[in-house]
Amino acid sequence: MPVGTTDHVALEGGATDTGHAISRFSSLTGASFGVGILATLVSFVGSWRVSLWSDEVATISAADRGTLDLLRLLQNIDAVHGVYYAAMHGWISLFGASPVSVRVPSALAVGAGATGLVVLGARLVDVRFGVVAGIACALLPRVTWAGIEGRSWALTLALAVWATLALHVASTRGERRWWVAYGVLMALGIGVNIYVALLLVAHGTTVALVARRLLWRWLAVGVASVVAAGGVVVRSITQGGQLGTTDLGPFRLARNILVNQWFLGETPTPTTGTGTAFAGWPDAWKVAAVVLAGTAWVAMAVAVVGRRSRRPTALAWSLPWLVLPTALVALVALVEPSLYNPRYFVFCAPAVALVLAVGLRALGKWPFVAVVTVLAVAAVPVYASQRTVLAKSSSDLLLVADHLSAHARPGDAIYYGPRDDAVGGVVTRSLRTVSIGYPGSVKGLYDVTLLESPADGTTLFGTSITLEAAEYRLDGYSTLWVVRRQDRTAEAGADDELLKAAGFRPVNYWLGPQTTVLEMQR
Repeated sequence: MPVGTTDHVALEGGATDTGHAISRFSSLTGASFGVGILATLVSFVGSWRVSLWSDEVATISAADRGTLDLLRLLQNIDAVHGVYYAAMHGWISLFGASPVSVRVPSALAVGAGATGLVVLGARLVDVRFGVVAGIACALLPRVTWAGIEGRSWALTLALAVWATLALHVASTRGERRWWVAYGVLMALGIGVNIYVALLLVAHGTTVALVARRLLWRWLAVGVASVVAAGGVVVRSITQGGQLGTTDLGPFRLARNILVNQWFLGETPTPTTGTGTAFAGWPDAWKVAAVVLAGTAWVAMAVAVVGRRSRRPTALAWSLPWLVLPTALVALVALVEPSLYNPRYFVFCAPAVALVLAVGLRALGKWPFVAVVTVLAVAAVPVYASQRTVLAKSSSDLLLVADHLSAHARPGDAIYYGPRDDAVGGVVTRSLRTVSIGYPGSVKGLYDVTLLESPADGTTLFGTSITLEAAEYRLDGYSTLWVVRRQDRTAEAGADDELLKAAGFRPVNYWLGPQTTVLEMQR
């Protein structure tokens, strides 16, 4: 019996059916909140161990400033994240901008998404199915990664789940309030990240399959939601050049979609430098991710083609959600690679969990046990790799901060090396990310190349003059800390010659996976 008709049957069946409905509601409520709490805890565990990386520092930089300064920033850059930054501004005002604090909302969002998915699964099939889908979603590596990411991805997941749930209720009950709720949730989702607009394509396909008579109503609400988020959409498009470019051939694209997008998350592999990214099981997470992906795809194939699955409604609501957003972007990415990134599709992870739940329900007892065991065992090394200090592309900002906290003294000077070439004598991105993400580690240190702070210059990381132009600022300082990227060797050689001429000599040297810290004395 479809869950959406339970209310009507209860009213017609008298006190007995009403009692069953109340009992079922209590069971569903307990199960959904239980899975939600589990999902939040699974995501939150270990978040305090992982170093921030530049994207999370951008969140702190944007959200930890005044409202007017934030609006000025969004006129210049990152309008696509404006709604999220505004929400995080309120959060940081209450709970501070520590690494753990900025990640807690993501863990809570994962829990909210898992809670909603249990309810959606119960409406599509039954409570047990919803619980399986909710737990599967909570344990997907892409979701456990998003749960400790101080960015908007986990929030897009939660909004996508609840928007889909609102649409399902609206399509079965026909009540205007649920259509309004659907439109509001979709507008918020698109406002948080414009890629969520692709969910409308999936929803439209689903409505065409299961409730064609409502297609025009869905279209009207969908257009209204896009219009409501129009300011963010338009401004984001005008700032589209921020995405940059990347080398993404067909093979790499396929590997990202099949493995990284759902079954790996971002990895601890260094993007620059020479250090070891993940001590312990250096290659276990790589092998485990492939095993996890292969097993999960087989189970999902059983859901689609297996005779025992028999869940056409569940598949009608999940397959378009799983396939269409990725397929549309992947086709465009063959021409414009910068438009694709695995993390853009976190909002589709619940669909993976739903299809996987259909496949698992189609298995017999012992095949079910075997597949679940393989999935659980394979997920462990991936999960562990996400909770190492260097988990986020081997970012070592936390280690740099710890080193400076232990050795630098108030009154010393510090030079943050560039991440990009200087243009017109101005460096727009530098390793000042350390001071934004971990301000306590550099408290009392004089930033010798600072031109404009992030807030003053409407930028995320502040701007700098070159060290050559700032040489006069070194007067009066006997200790200088140099924080530089390992891959910027050209600047390092020139800077060292300049500092040598100014009387500085290296006395201490620290090497991380991506960053080098030099203590220099006159």
